[in-house]
Amino acid sequence: MSSARGRKVAISTVQQGLITEAEFVKIVIIGTGGQLVPERPLADDERRDFDIRIRRHFREYLGIQEKTSLTLRRHGRARVLQINFRRKPPIDSDADYWYFLAHFDLSTMTFSEPVFLVPSTFLHKHARNGIRGGAVQYQFKASMEPGSRDRWVQFRLSLQELGPRILELLQAQGASAAAPATASPWQLRGLLWLRTETR
Repeated sequence: MSSARGRKVAISTVQQGLITEAEFVKIVIIGTGGQLVPERPLADDERRDFDIRIRRHFREYLGIQEKTSLTLRRHGRARVLQINFRRKPPIDSDADYWYFLAHFDLSTMTFSEPVFLVPSTFLHKHARNGIRGGAVQYQFKASMEPGSRDRWVQFRLSLQELGPRILELLQAQGASAAAPATASPWQLRGLLWLRTETR
């Protein structure tokens, strides 16, 4: 990205985080017509950037950790999104903890498509790339091309699909929590079981 005088503008990692997080929030809110509410955790000791819930719903949350890059790599003719990061143990993997991974294009000032929404349980297993200095190294490396068949293709989304996909995950989470549990009769409290004595 260049200024009016032709000089390159250097975006710091702090600025990158602010820009990409704001863009993520914008897309999620607008993409669901205001149905989703992204909230920042009070503390980031669990390594997530947002807790997202459905508006006027206060029980179900989806934790989101954002990882972005300002560049794309080339593998032959293919554009590849490569994001390296490290995590110190303990590594939290949970069905309600997801990663948002994307390339932010400084020229268009938004994310390139596709973007990726990956469950932590899958990413922590398949992107693990060794241990260094007591921290687990991860390398997310996904093709941006339409005909890709890599392991990450199942998590590809357009920008318009991102918000609705998160909404879908939260609705499924709520439906699961509301479903009545099938308990064994022996687990039901408040019941007195009588047995007739046989001779």
